[in-house]
Amino acid sequence: MGEKFQWTIIEPLFHGFQYLTEHDKIYYHIEYSRGGYQKSPENNWVSNYKKDIKFRGKKPWEYKQDAIRRFADLIIKSPFGPNRLLVAGPPSKRRDSFLFDSRNEDVLKIVNRVTGTPISFNLEAIQDFVPIHFQDGYRSPENLRGRYFFTPFENVPDVVYIVDDVITSGSHFVVWKELIHDVHPELEVRGIYLARAVKE
Repeated sequence: MGEKFQWTIIEPLFHGFQYLTEHDKIYYHIEYSRGGYQKSPENNWVSNYKKDIKFRGKKPWEYKQDAIRRFADLIIKSPFGPNRLLVAGPPSKRRDSFLFDSRNEDVLKIVNRVTGTPISFNLEAIQDFVPIHFQDGYRSPENLRGRYFFTPFENVPDVVYIVDDVITSGSHFVVWKELIHDVHPELEVRGIYLARAVKE
């Protein structure tokens, strides 16, 4: 998928993703590491993309919008083939919550507007919850099951790409894929991430 300089496929054993299998096809563009936004241009991009919604309407919000457009541009330039569907990875807040961050959905809306590639927001949090990375760093599928729901697709594609910001353990992808497979067991589910968290 895409050009080699744009996307790297995750190799679960090599990259240390214990919850993923060799059958999972997940792509990322840059590497994100500890050290804050000043450590590297990659960290700066991710930090701007994830910038808190409290900055909405303020000067820093422009950096978030630029990060969203840059991520969308990467996806726009990637050939997907026919009958593909892009699904927004949901945050830890419901879409009707005043705390909801629409960054992943905003990316897909840009991609859809430019390329016509079908998009979906069929994955969603059941209720607002504290993000897993604030829960003592414990990341596993068991800690996420029961927190999201999935609305079945009306027009089932051949391949679904879940689009999200940073893949750290793979737990969210595992749970989201399970929810989709509970309804559409034959559907191939892949992942597209802006960044892979580097374990140091």
